[in-house]
Amino acid sequence: MEADKTHHPPPAELFIRDHLAGYRTELANRRTLLAYIRTVLSLVAAALVFIKFWQHPVVIGLGWVLLPIALIILIRGLLTYRRINRVVRREEEKTGESHGPFNQSPSERER
Repeated sequence: MEADKTHHPPPAELFIRDHLAGYRTELANRRTLLAYIRTVLSLVAAALVFIKFWQHPVVIGLGWVLLPIALIILIRGLLTYRRINRVVRREEEKTGESHGPFNQSPSERER
């Protein structure tokens, strides 16, 4: 009987571990969205440079091709962010933990 207790952590540790995993998931989702946005900004900047500063038609054409690609990447990033966010919120509702740090206003967090 005593051996069974040594293999399982106490319930409080599980709650803290699970709670922190939720934070990590939320932050990873935000970090991924920011990476998509960074990629889009880089593509738009490259496209504008190609269009404005080069005179060769192939380079200008490449610039115009990069703009819709950037738009597609932005849309995909936003959709991915929303999908993962919905999954996280659904899991919070299942566990009854809808009062996470990212659901509160800044004044509520300070208490």
